[in-house]
Amino acid sequence: MSIDYTLVVQIALFVALWVVLKRLWFDPALRVIRERTARSEGAVREARAIQAEAERLRAEHAAALDQAKGEAQSEMQEMLRQAEAEQQRLIAEARAEAQRTLTDVRAQVAEEVVSARLGLRDSAGEIARIVAQKILGRSA
Repeated sequence: MSIDYTLVVQIALFVALWVVLKRLWFDPALRVIRERTARSEGAVREARAIQAEAERLRAEHAAALDQAKGEAQSEMQEMLRQAEAEQQRLIAEARAEAQRTLTDVRAQVAEEVVSARLGLRDSAGEIARIVAQKILGRSA
């Protein structure tokens, strides 16, 4: 029966060693592993949340940028339309002013022509008398 006691002692030593190792080694090691796993999973969830937030912010930023570009384009087109209208107005004013100046100059030239013709008519008789005196050689 001594073989039976040896087996029982070995089983008892194995169970005692298992209990001691479980309390001193296995439980703390498993707790550390569970904590690391929980932290890792938490960090992964947090990273996914941060990535989703970054993607949302990027999309929001892209939408705002597109809206700003559209508004800038609209404002640019409106400014171009206003500039073209102003240009057309200035051109029309310049043409009207040029037409008025041309009309004034034509009227002034016509007056000067009439005045010159009258002056020439008045002096034509005098010039004809002087020419006749020179040609005929006598004074009238």
